[in-house]
Amino acid sequence: MSADARAAARRATLDAIALAIAFLAVDALIVAAVLADLVEVGQAIVTVMALGAVVLLLYRDDVMDAIAAGNEKLGLNTDEGVRFALDALGKEWTAEHDVIRGTSGRLDHLVVGPGGAFVVVTRHRAYRLEHLSRAKHHAARMNDELGRWVTPVVCLTMRDDTPHRRDGVWIMGAEHLVEWLRSRSDGPGAREG
Repeated sequence: MSADARAAARRATLDAIALAIAFLAVDALIVAAVLADLVEVGQAIVTVMALGAVVLLLYRDDVMDAIAAGNEKLGLNTDEGVRFALDALGKEWTAEHDVIRGTSGRLDHLVVGPGGAFVVVTRHRAYRLEHLSRAKHHAARMNDELGRWVTPVVCLTMRDDTPHRRDGVWIMGAEHLVEWLRSRSDGPGAREG
């Protein structure tokens, strides 16, 4: 695991822990309010459930990152479906996984074939701007190393987003990845669709 990946995993774990502590503190305040007869029990239950839902919606990616980091430390792979799909692209394609080259850190996937070269960053449900920056950084490094255009891609394993571009990075659900790769002829001026 590269230093960047360790730092991101540590941050996600600390965010998840901080979230759990904050949620428990608010729950304790609600219980204290019920015991002091400041709030009815029914209102307290609804409040706790609503807070739980908000917490899950806002921070599910930090929790998922923390779980993924733990799984990686245990040797469990969280992007197995993407690996399997990329390995089945065909003989004219090569797919490398967990690539460590030079100073670019660990790449989730490096795919090279008739449609071009691609750095594929695997995420679960969502991505942040830092993930787009990391994908572009890895693609630029691999561009220098391979001597050809490398397209950055973020693949979302738990969503089915159709391929679209944001800030120069292609984003899509895992179910679209293989078909999209086979349809490409990439370069700096590649078509948008």
